[in-house]
Amino acid sequence: MSAFLMENKKLLLDGSVIACVEQRDGEWEDTFICMGENMWLWNRTFTVTDARESWDDFPMEFILQGEVAFYMIPGVNYNGNFWGEGKEPKGLLDDGIPWRFAGHRSGVRAGMLAQTKEAAVGIFAAQENPMGCSMEMERAEKKGFCMRLHFPEQEGPRVYCARDSYEAGKYMETTCFCKKNLVFSAWIVVREPQKQHDYAAFLDKAWEVCREEGSVRLLTDEQVWELGMDFAKNRLYFEEDGFAGFCMGLTWKDKGWEQKRDYLEIGWVGQNASLAVSLLYEYAIFGEKEALRRGLSVLDVWCGRAALPNGLFRCRFDQIRKWGGRIDNDEERNDAANLYSAVTELLEAYHLLAELGIERKLYRKTALAICSFVTQHQLESGKMAKAWFNDGRISDAEGTVGCYLAEALCFGWKECKSREFLNAARAGFSYYYKEFEKYGYTTAGALDTCCVDKESAIPLLRCALELFEITGEREYLEAAKQVSSYLASWQYHYNVQYGGHTLLGQMGYRTRGGTSVSVQHHHIDCYGLEFYEAWKKLAKYTGKEIWRERAEALWENALQNISDGTLVIKGQKRPRGSQDEGILQTRWHTKRGEYFGVSEWLVAWNTAFRLKILRKDFLARKREKSKEEKRIS
Repeated sequence: MSAFLMENKKLLLDGSVIACVEQRDGEWEDTFICMGENMWLWNRTFTVTDARESWDDFPMEFILQGEVAFYMIPGVNYNGNFWGEGKEPKGLLDDGIPWRFAGHRSGVRAGMLAQTKEAAVGIFAAQENPMGCSMEMERAEKKGFCMRLHFPEQEGPRVYCARDSYEAGKYMETTCFCKKNLVFSAWIVVREPQKQHDYAAFLDKAWEVCREEGSVRLLTDEQVWELGMDFAKNRLYFEEDGFAGFCMGLTWKDKGWEQKRDYLEIGWVGQNASLAVSLLYEYAIFGEKEALRRGLSVLDVWCGRAALPNGLFRCRFDQIRKWGGRIDNDEERNDAANLYSAVTELLEAYHLLAELGIERKLYRKTALAICSFVTQHQLESGKMAKAWFNDGRISDAEGTVGCYLAEALCFGWKECKSREFLNAARAGFSYYYKEFEKYGYTTAGALDTCCVDKESAIPLLRCALELFEITGEREYLEAAKQVSSYLASWQYHYNVQYGGHTLLGQMGYRTRGGTSVSVQHHHIDCYGLEFYEAWKKLAKYTGKEIWRERAEALWENALQNISDGTLVIKGQKRPRGSQDEGILQTRWHTKRGEYFGVSEWLVAWNTAFRLKILRKDFLARKREKSKEEKRIS
C-alpha cells in the first residue's frame, strides 16, 4: 500500500495531489507535524492586524481533489441524509448556503470525512478551544470538495433544534484578541480506501487522540443492580384490570412523577419482557419470592393474551386492552424490534425457570411460533420487514431494523436446531448487510422516526456475531467489524466542555462514551448498552483492545445521572434508580426549551438494559460461590 506525503501544504499519493489547504498570503501560516503513518497535526497561526476589517471568523479549509462519492459528519450527516421522510438537515446546503454545525454536534470533535477513489480523508479539531469551533462541507465547482473548520463556534443558516424543527442561526463574535497571534489546530487522517465506505481509520485515530478524556466509573455493579431493581419494582411495575407489567417510564406532572402507561411494550421502550426476566434472576440470585411472582405474572399475562394463532405476537398491551379479541384492526403493528425481544427473553426465561424446577413450556412455544411466522413470511430476497399487522400483512417493509428478526432466528436455531431457521437467518442477514455495504449506513431502527440512525445497526452487528459463533465463517466476523465501525461513528469520542451557566455544566456531565440517536434526533442516550456485550465479544475475537475500551466507555457513560433518591434536577427530586432518557449535548430542546440540558423523561429501557447485562454474571457468581462453599464443607 502506498504512503501519503504532506509537502508544500499538499497531500500527495504517488506524486499526485489528493488534497490541499486553502491559502491566503499574509493572513495565516500553516505547519504540519507527522504524528504517525498517514496522520498529521495541522497548526494554523493567524496574525491579527488592523489590515482586515473584521476578525469574526478564523477558518481552516482542506480541499479534496477528485469526485467525492461518500461524506460523513458523525452522528449528523451520512452522505446527505436522503433516506427517510424526516426534515432533518439534508445534503450539504440550506437554501444554497453550506450547513454549518457546532463542533459538539458531532461525536468526533468538529469531525468530517470525505472519500474519493484514492483516499478516505478525515479532519477534526485537535482540542477544546475557548471560542468553540464549527464544521461545514461544500462542493465548490472550481476548488473541489471543501471541509472547513471555523473558529469561533457558529451554526447556520438555521439551527436544527428539535425533531424536524429549526431556529435562527447562532453566529458568535469573537473577543479573543489578547494575543496578536492565534493558533488553531486540527488532525488530518487519511488512508487508501479498503471499503466502499471506509471510516474505520478516521474513527480509530480520533479515539486514540482522546483517550485521556476517558470517563470515570461511578457505581459498582452491585449498586447498579440494586438501584435498577428498586426502580423497576417500586416505580415502574403495576397491576391493573388483569394486566401485570411495567410502564414505559415516568413523567413530571403536578409536582410529582407519574407513570406513563399509554405504551405498554414487550420490548423497545417498555421492555416488559426483559424487566420480567430480570425479576426472575432476582429470585434465582437472592431468593426473593415476590420477584418470582411478579416476573411470572408479567410473562404469563403476555403469553396468554398477546400470542396470535398465526404465530405473531401483539407487541403493545395497551392496544390489547383497547381492542381485546378484535385482532382484525389496522392500528396494531407488530414490529421487528419488539418481536425480537419476545423471542429472546421468553427463551431465556424458559431455560432459567427449568433450572429452578418451574415449568413454562408456553414461553418456548410462543417464541418458536414467532420464528416460524418469520420464516414463512420472509421474501425471496431474504428481506424481512419492519412491522406486520395482526393478520400477517406487512405494514412497513423498509429499514435495516428488519434484521432484528434474523438475529431472533439465530436464537430459534440454537433452541431447536431447525435448519429452516438458520437458513432464513443467513438469508436475512445477507440482504441487510448488502444494503449496508451499498449505502454505508443503516436505517429506521427507532419506531418513531424514519431516517439514518444508530439503533438499526445493532441487530446487524449482533446477528453477524451470532452467525460467526454458529458457523465459524470468518466473513461474519469481518462484517461485524465493519458494522462496528459504523456504530462507532455514533459514539462520543471526547468530552464537551460546558459552561457553568448550562445544566450539563452544573451536573459535570461527561459526553465521552455516549451515543447520539439518529440524524433526526440530535441528542445522547444510553442505547449503546444494547451492543456493549457485542463489542466485548468483538474485542475477544479480533484481539483489538479498542472495542473493549469503547464498550467500557458505553457502560461508564450510562452510569451518569442515575438517582440515589436524593438527586434533584430543576427542582425535581428523582426516584431511586431513575435516569433521564436523553442528554441534550448540543443545541437541542428539552420540553421546556433549554439547550444543554436533560429530557426530564425517566424511561424504563435504560434500567432494563443494565440489568440484562449484569444478570447472567451475577447468577454465575452465585453458583460459583455455592460450589466453593460445598467444596469447603
